[in-house]
This record gives sequence, C-alpha cells and structure tokens, in this order.
Amino acid sequence: MIEEFGTIIELKDQQIAVVQCMKHSACHHCPSSGSCQLGDDNESMLVEALNQAGGKLNDRVKVVTTTKNFLQSSFLLYIVPIIGLLIGAYLGQLIGDSNPTAIDPSLLSALTGVVFLVFTFLAIRFFTRRLKREKFMPTIVAVQFSAEMQGESA
Repeated sequence: MIEEFGTIIELKDQQIAVVQCMKHSACHHCPSSGSCQLGDDNESMLVEALNQAGGKLNDRVKVVTTTKNFLQSSFLLYIVPIIGLLIGAYLGQLIGDSNPTAIDPSLLSALTGVVFLVFTFLAIRFFTRRLKREKFMPTIVAVQFSAEMQGESA
C-alpha cells in the first residue's frame, strides 16, 4: 500500500474529493514529477481520491492506493507506448529494407516508430475512458483531523 496524508481542498461530489498532499523528497527524483498536478506553492500536489471515509472540506485525511494499481497504471502509461515505438521502428526498418527504391530505411523506421507511439497514446486514451475511473483512483480511508473538531477547539 502506498499512503499519503493531506487536506481536502475541494469536494467534486459525494464520491470524489481533491486532496492537497505535501511533496516528499522522493518526488524530486521521480521521472513523472513534471507531470504531477502541482499545487499553487510547487511544494504540494493535488490528488483526486475516492472519498470512502466521508471526509469534508478542510479535513486532514489518509489517502491510499494499492501497489498493484500503481504498477498497472505505470505500465500502461510508460511501458506500452515504448513497446509501440519499438514495434513501429522495427516494422519501418523491415519495410525500408525490403523495398530499396523507397525512402531511407532509417528515416522510415523513425517515422513509423513515431506514428505507432502516437497511435499507442491515442489508443490508451480511448480505452481508459471506458474503464471505471474509481477502480484506479486512490482512496480516502480515514479522517485524521476533522475541520469541525479543529474549529471547536480554537
């Protein structure tokens, strides 16, 4: 399980909340750090999570996701496009080598590799829209500090 703690800053509906979590030192070394949805201060990140614990606005919550979901999503977003690029490059090289009057095999390999890469991203986008979003979302499993309780103690 991957766990994070953060504060609910927006409720999209009864089911989904936007949680602001602080970035860790590991985030700076992550290759995906540029694509994370960053908060206003560039030291936090915004995470959409399934609100199973019933957290309310400004509540401090615990957000978890399974390692399996994390690895499946990573494979889909990173490895599958690379496989598409390699298959396209290989097919382009085969076509270029078998037809000597065509364009340079290396150029054809690069072009077909890019076409397959783009096609792979489009296919991932199309097919992931058909999946249940909630299946891969992080989940709010506990409310650490309720905003209502913090307001009463002040």
